[in-house]
Amino acid sequence: MTSPDGKTPVSAPPAAPAVPTSESNRTKSIATRLTDAEFAEVESAAASAGKKLAEWLREAALAQARTTGEEKTTDTVLLAELMALRSLIVNLFAVASKGPLSDETLRKISTYADAIKDQKAEELLARERIQTTPESGEK
Repeated sequence: MTSPDGKTPVSAPPAAPAVPTSESNRTKSIATRLTDAEFAEVESAAASAGKKLAEWLREAALAQARTTGEEKTTDTVLLAELMALRSLIVNLFAVASKGPLSDETLRKISTYADAIKDQKAEELLARERIQTTPESGEK
């Protein structure tokens, strides 16, 4: 048998057995209860991400589980930036109260704020962890 272009058609090899998807390998489930408001919030977040609710929840749970305490989180980065702004403001006011600021002074203050921001954020977080430990009896 020939095709309209005059060539003999090549038969396709038999289909390989379907490789099991990760969906079929998932045998465990986790159940939780939410208020109507919480459910709506989670459902909205999944829809905004363009994902099914179960898929979004699985990815969120796994992302949280796979995050180590040593990884920088958005909160830590934002806290470091806030610490830099705090340093900038305090130092700018201190220097500006004595007279006009030079470009060089502004650069030095900015460089200093960038240099200490991570350290100051870590110190603040460490103090917070100490205050929230069960042994301290606080919070």
